[in-house]
Amino acid sequence: MALPFSVPSSLPRAFSMSHSTVADVDAVTEVYYDAFRTDPGNTFWWPPEKDAMVAWMKHRVLRKMGDRSVRHFKVTDTQSGDLVAFTRWDIPEGYATAFGRWIGDDAATVDVSRIITESDSAQQGRGNLPITNAPVEAVMPPTADYPQGARPELCQGFFDALNHMSEKQNAKSMLGLSLLCTSPKYHRRGAAKALMLPMLALADTHGLKVYLEATPNGKPVYEKLGFQEVDWLAFDLKKLTGRLEGMYRLSIMVREPKSVR
Repeated sequence: MALPFSVPSSLPRAFSMSHSTVADVDAVTEVYYDAFRTDPGNTFWWPPEKDAMVAWMKHRVLRKMGDRSVRHFKVTDTQSGDLVAFTRWDIPEGYATAFGRWIGDDAATVDVSRIITESDSAQQGRGNLPITNAPVEAVMPPTADYPQGARPELCQGFFDALNHMSEKQNAKSMLGLSLLCTSPKYHRRGAAKALMLPMLALADTHGLKVYLEATPNGKPVYEKLGFQEVDWLAFDLKKLTGRLEGMYRLSIMVREPKSVR
């Protein structure tokens, strides 16, 4: 299916850009995990076991792909077939057609039990939380909906804080970059930027602000794309975990629409 925008000329020729669908769920989950696991400050609420976190992520990806207000796009290495990077965008009410038709029709009829393996099924009922990095996803999960093995009080406190900021900034009225992941082996190849630029251009066309939460490493990258810090969250890692040191800061960032001539 055609994309709702032109592929940026900056995308390397070895890569292709397309919609991401349920057929990508395993690859997306692996990139999801690998992209975020090296940031202990932003993953302090994760369970210690990889399998539990991956199962939660997989369930979350499938659920979000079934949401008609969400759009997913990916970059693929055309030679190897590997997933290079992907994005997930929350579309504000009234702008669904502006950002392309939802293509999750097939997802609505997919038997999720056939996608999630038997080893994952024990975790399935636990997982519907958003995972976070640069950006962080500010969506409030049900109280008991956490990855198996995670400490509930850490999950609840973390997502309470994100949800508060989302409501404070009225993020639902903006285009939201809720997830951006790049496979570590494809860092600094321009895939993430190529995924962002056309959606930012569409936001400009429709006069929409864009919202995200950024890690310390992500903040300067987003500033180059026109985002400004409007607020921030700080987490005392030593107090929360008893093992990690320091304060971890997440920047709440908004990009104002640029005039289109």
